[in-house]
Amino acid sequence: MSEKRITTKIICLTLVAVMLFLPSLGALPKTAEAATFAHPGIMHSAADITRMIANQNTEPWKSALANFKTDSKASSSYTKQGPYSTVCRNDSTLSTCTNANYGNSALENDARAAYYNALLWNVTGTQAYANKAIEILDAWSSTLTTIAGTDAQLAAGDNGIFLANAGELLRYSNSGWATANITQLETMLTNVFYPQIQSPGDANWGGSAMKSMISIAIFSNNQTMFDSAISNFRTNSCASVTRNVMSTGQISESGRDQIHALGGLGNLTVVAQIAWNQGVDLFGDGDNRLLAGSEYWSNYNLGNEPTSWDSTYGRCTMGPWSGINGTGRSATIGWAQNEIIYAHYVTRKGLTAPYTTSYMNGMPATDPDAALLTFAYRLGTTTDSTKPSTPTGLTVKPLSDKVVNLSWTPSTDNIAVSGYKIYRNGTIVGYSQSADYTDVGLTASTAYNYQVSAYDAKSNTSTTSSTVTATTLSSATAQIPFSSQDIGSVGVAGSYSYSGGTYTVKASGSDIWDYADQFRFAYVPLKGDRTITARVASLTNTHSSAKAGVMVRESLFDNGSNVYAALKPGLAVFQNRTAPGAVTKSTTSATLSAPYWVRATRSGNTVTTYISADGVTWTQTGSSLISAASTAYVGLAVTSHANTTLTTATFDNVSIQ
Repeated sequence: MSEKRITTKIICLTLVAVMLFLPSLGALPKTAEAATFAHPGIMHSAADITRMIANQNTEPWKSALANFKTDSKASSSYTKQGPYSTVCRNDSTLSTCTNANYGNSALENDARAAYYNALLWNVTGTQAYANKAIEILDAWSSTLTTIAGTDAQLAAGDNGIFLANAGELLRYSNSGWATANITQLETMLTNVFYPQIQSPGDANWGGSAMKSMISIAIFSNNQTMFDSAISNFRTNSCASVTRNVMSTGQISESGRDQIHALGGLGNLTVVAQIAWNQGVDLFGDGDNRLLAGSEYWSNYNLGNEPTSWDSTYGRCTMGPWSGINGTGRSATIGWAQNEIIYAHYVTRKGLTAPYTTSYMNGMPATDPDAALLTFAYRLGTTTDSTKPSTPTGLTVKPLSDKVVNLSWTPSTDNIAVSGYKIYRNGTIVGYSQSADYTDVGLTASTAYNYQVSAYDAKSNTSTTSSTVTATTLSSATAQIPFSSQDIGSVGVAGSYSYSGGTYTVKASGSDIWDYADQFRFAYVPLKGDRTITARVASLTNTHSSAKAGVMVRESLFDNGSNVYAALKPGLAVFQNRTAPGAVTKSTTSATLSAPYWVRATRSGNTVTTYISADGVTWTQTGSSLISAASTAYVGLAVTSHANTTLTTATFDNVSIQ
């Protein structure tokens, strides 16, 4: 049975796995990988458990808990359906697979029952729940040796998450679970489940694999596996968040049907929420890309027309589609992740999510899936009325006729600052989690007044900063106020200057290549999706691999992830380094010489490059993911490939949009 022919029942069971089990929000996470693991710390942290215990007799959590318990799997009287030594999903070729999905339904139900009972043990303290969860885990971990079938990755991804989370909740709660049996579960998850998910597929398949990968990593204290899950979420060419949710919110499977679109979005939400419990912030990736996806999906499933549609967009192995597909469209899907999105982006970050909120408020309260989401992730018991301090030091810098950069000194708060509101001429035009912002879509030669305020998780908002005025440049090619510095260990210091429309960059440096770079960079920091265009007017031939071009770079370290559209003497090249310290790859785009035009466009964490003879007709030369946060460094990059000699490159018609 192919993926397209999976029954609706199996799809729904699979996607319940996506949405139900996300931890609430703790201390503000970092953007780097966890160095040590917090336990319990997969779907629920210790603070989450404490909150659920405190809330269980207070509405709306009291009713939500009661409704959750109506699920037959949320009972210490549940009768397990397994174990099986072999589980098959979409495979009848093995002699032990008497049907294509032999043992899969039993694994799905038992894994969920183990998780439900482990959670209820932690909340209620009733030993019978712990005993039932232990019974299920011990039975499967001592028996299952094979997961087979065309859809084996889905079977492992959709179920490994529940087994690992059940084990996590039992292991760190004095449940009486034997140490040998804890090790037995670790071994099964590592040897039977992980091989199926270690190379994530695309779209909902990839997210399914990643949510179990990160869960198993935390349960087994495997840092390498954890780092792989984070890396796949950020940079996998077919499974990453920015590959599967556009900046507009359109999901890679929106043209397939609404169930798979929601499932793909939900899988990524699970990974982000688990990472948050380990101090890693994936929610902010791609300028809050998960929020954009939730708003897009919720708007359409509430009965509205899609806010936009890109007919060239689909998943790696399916699509694109000419229009959105309404199959599965519903305003009352109980396992939708809106409660989680609302808790993180609205309650904690203070952002707005009108469609997500409307959909959440209409979810059926008596549905056990929706009830668990409400019970586990509805926040609202902390009292805090203290406002953050007022932002100071606001600086505004026009970058073009349409773009202005803002930066300021970060505010402080008695707990934590969640983010900042940006005001243009007295009206909120955007939000930022960091102390910088890029305002776009402006009018040339126009003065704009800017202010900033800070807010915390309880929406306490500071007074606004002092007003600072910026006037946009007169034209797209007016002088851009680049900063400039040498990157890496250059042999001779470089320089940058501007005169009469021409940007001159002098540089030494061994190369922009391999694992680390040496070059001169004239740049500006920019948030969000941006395009830089320039004509390389000239380049001194200090070496056949001297280079001059435009670059989008994730940091100013010499090993930073970057995408580079450049000219060599006689050649145009596309270069990319997808992660810090990774090897650089290069492709020759064409045989040509300066003067010639180059361009780099960032959309999420994907950067696409182009070349042009006249600045009118453009040819794509490459596209690559980079591991940048919302702010990246965009500018002119030059290297001489002769570290004791300076090359000189000149650029004109430089613009940033």
